[in-house]
Amino acid sequence: MNETLMNRVLRFRWVVFSAFGAAYVLVFFNQMSVAVVANDIMLDLNCNATMIGVMASIYFYVYAAMQIPAGLLCDSVGSRKTVSFSLGIAAFGALIFGFAPTVSVAMIGRGLVGLGVSAVFIAIMKIVAEWFAIREFAKMQGIITALGGMGVLLGTFGLGWLAKAFGWRIIFQTIGITTGLLVFVIWFFVRNSPTEKGWPSIAEIENFRTDHPPPQKLKPIPLGQGVKLVIREPGFYPLALWFFCNAGTFFAFGGLWAGPYFMDVYGLTKPQAGAVLSMIACTMIVGSPLMASVSDNIFQSRKKNMIFCTACLCALFSFLWLNPSGLPIPTLYGVIIFFTSFSACTMVVAFTTLKELYPVQIAGTSVAIGNFFPFLGGAVFMAIIGNILDEFGRTPDGTYPVTGYTMVFAFLTGSAILQFICALFLKETFPKEAFEKARAAKKDRKKALTTT
Repeated sequence: MNETLMNRVLRFRWVVFSAFGAAYVLVFFNQMSVAVVANDIMLDLNCNATMIGVMASIYFYVYAAMQIPAGLLCDSVGSRKTVSFSLGIAAFGALIFGFAPTVSVAMIGRGLVGLGVSAVFIAIMKIVAEWFAIREFAKMQGIITALGGMGVLLGTFGLGWLAKAFGWRIIFQTIGITTGLLVFVIWFFVRNSPTEKGWPSIAEIENFRTDHPPPQKLKPIPLGQGVKLVIREPGFYPLALWFFCNAGTFFAFGGLWAGPYFMDVYGLTKPQAGAVLSMIACTMIVGSPLMASVSDNIFQSRKKNMIFCTACLCALFSFLWLNPSGLPIPTLYGVIIFFTSFSACTMVVAFTTLKELYPVQIAGTSVAIGNFFPFLGGAVFMAIIGNILDEFGRTPDGTYPVTGYTMVFAFLTGSAILQFICALFLKETFPKEAFEKARAAKKDRKKALTTT
């Protein structure tokens, strides 16, 4: 194999990944953005909190509903065409949202944004499956999750500062234009796989590097057969339930109720609570690649890693259940860091497991079906926790009592225990043979360089 051509593939794949990575940052930016400028939007569009809540939720409902269709599109027409078209919709939606004269028009824009970005995560996972080796899946998933953390920071602190300086409308109008430019980048520069450019596949390069015979060319798997493969795999179901509970916990507590908990129980102001919650983004950025490295190099296992992480989550919520108040304020930072490390960051290993369960030809379909459960969990858990708090009612000063949050932590402890049980039944997918071959080849290259 031509060494120059091989290096060209290995360099160009980062161009492809960077384009999709930028799109993924926009996904998390859009998820967080409305909450930050909600008060400004209510004043500008003359609407109440209920309308804002409906407008914000439209994004998530559309996003969840589009997961399976988006996966089928990525596997059939390819990630490049799917994301180019869908991001065009998102760009149009962001512009409608930025120019919206009424809340009804804003809702339409918000729905289009959710529709447009719904395919990005599936597409980037499909791209990674085509442009990176199996042994690199966990590392790349860690980088993807870290990019999501960057989107959280931009959609919270970044957007808050920019909106204060320029106004919320200009920000979303700019996002619409930026998203439109990204469409052209993806369309003209991205390819679904190295073979589309006439280059050797990553599998061929890996086998060349490890001195193994070239792999047989993979045959496409029809869409219907791909769906059947996903739902017929017994290892999918404990993983799906794990996704439901883990993401439900993360979205409901980290994304919604942790802030009110800190303000109601500990008396923190909004800026103080925001500072504590900023640890979510920071931990995702730093902890996600680290979690991938731990899975690959320390545990050398997906299953053991997830068992350990869910056990830690059980310990955390059991502790909060028994100690719902009275902790030192600095400890709350540690709580959020610990919580994010073993919930959001563990998603790195979970999605790697999901990809490794199935052939690369149906990476889009498998990720799409699996990705439905985290968003369903988020919606269900948000409602359940809200109902738990409402059962205890508000205090005269408008806050929820400690007893209400105590029951919330009891519920989240039960969820963590269920996650732990699911982890025990997971199928081990760690590609040990591929890692051993790569390490042996690396040692041989180092030895050859030393002798020369």
